[in-house]
Amino acid sequence: MNRIANEDGPTAIEKIISVFVFKSTFRTNRYSLMQYIHEDKNAHLHLKFERRLPTMTIEPLTKIIKQGITEGVFKTKYPMEAAQAFTGISAMLLQGIYHTDTNNKDIDNKFRATFDFLEKILCADKDTLIDEYKRKGGKQH
Repeated sequence: MNRIANEDGPTAIEKIISVFVFKSTFRTNRYSLMQYIHEDKNAHLHLKFERRLPTMTIEPLTKIIKQGITEGVFKTKYPMEAAQAFTGISAMLLQGIYHTDTNNKDIDNKFRATFDFLEKILCADKDTLIDEYKRKGGKQH
């Protein structure tokens, strides 16, 4: 995420989508890791993971959001809090999707809701994020 945040060239919207795609790869590329962490016997690892991940993501997300404010695509007055909300909302809404069939209609609803809520938090134009996600080849689930 730091690499994405510090990259020259991509717009803030492109970076937000890259972060979202990166976070979503844990569903497929890290399946065994996520499955292992979520086993009851590994509750302590799950707790550590959930505590540490947000603190590691807030700084790069804040940087991206500030870039978007400078570019005029995000209008939030609270970039750090928006980054915290991004992390919390995507974690809550997308929780457990690695156990779900990718063609499941619930996943489509979760992705749409996540993008919708994030646009509102960032004060971005409607469908800005979902349109970029689709343009980048993201599945609409």
